[in-house]
Amino acid sequence: MNENIGESNFSEKEKLKHILERNAAIKILRKDRKKDKFAHEPLSPRKKFFLMSFAAVLMANGTHFFKYPNHFVIGGVEGASILLSNSLPLSPAFITLVLNLSLLVLAYFILGKNFVIKTGYVSILNSLTALLLSKIMPHTTPFTDNKLLELFCAVLIPALGSSILFNLSASSGGTDIIAMIINKYTNLNIGKSLLIGDSILTLMSIKMFGAEIGLLSCLGLLMKGLVVNQFIASFNTAKLFLIITSKQEEISVFIRDKLNRSATVIDGTGLYYKKDQSVFLCVTNDYEAALFRKYIREIDPRCFITVLDTSSIIGKGFYSTDLH
Repeated sequence: MNENIGESNFSEKEKLKHILERNAAIKILRKDRKKDKFAHEPLSPRKKFFLMSFAAVLMANGTHFFKYPNHFVIGGVEGASILLSNSLPLSPAFITLVLNLSLLVLAYFILGKNFVIKTGYVSILNSLTALLLSKIMPHTTPFTDNKLLELFCAVLIPALGSSILFNLSASSGGTDIIAMIINKYTNLNIGKSLLIGDSILTLMSIKMFGAEIGLLSCLGLLMKGLVVNQFIASFNTAKLFLIITSKQEEISVFIRDKLNRSATVIDGTGLYYKKDQSVFLCVTNDYEAALFRKYIREIDPRCFITVLDTSSIIGKGFYSTDLH
């Protein structure tokens, strides 16, 4: 009798401990959830200005320390500047500034004042930073003899800056302006215009700087698109849950009250047993996903769960629907 009472008390203690641990986890989750929510609300003008400035400076550093010394022509205005500087007694940074200012003037008359205001700040800051670095920290030789390592840095650093700008619906100007002008007057889309222009510049580097640099530049051009896409996807990740369960009410309460989320519930029927089931579609962030998965398995061990990695979730509680 006493042994049974002891076992019962032990069981109650374990159950209480489990509840307390889960409540503690939910409190931590709520804090992270709050931070995550604010992170995806529309940015204040001050924060957006800071991020745009950071991205422009970051891109300029990658260009100055890695692209220019190695003569990597990975498309863009910087690539054109490297080619021109080989024939003119001017630095690539100065040529980049002149080209960007010229393109902004052209854009003002063709694409309008609003575009120039939005793009001009990043474009000019990027160019001026690279020019300033060339004066106070001149760097004309590569850091290492490893060309692949230099190429990796030449692609990675500016790609991170480009990804930040993309997430802010901003642009660094340059050849983007040419592509948008071509798009305005022809049926050629912006992506194809950029690819054609960048490819021509990169192929020209083979003749000007030799096969090794030219082929590395071609590799860099391919890497740039992949790396930018990967960065953008990593900024906007979330988990999509597809849950088939008979415990609709319990899971609904947890999603609504504990996660402070919502979901879409669809009535479903099993193909084999013809049983009625509830199908949940619910998107969570990475913080919530582990706890959500654990809870579902506890209350319905027979449920069927599919978890997908997703990106570019647009909607309330995730990413702003204002992309302009």
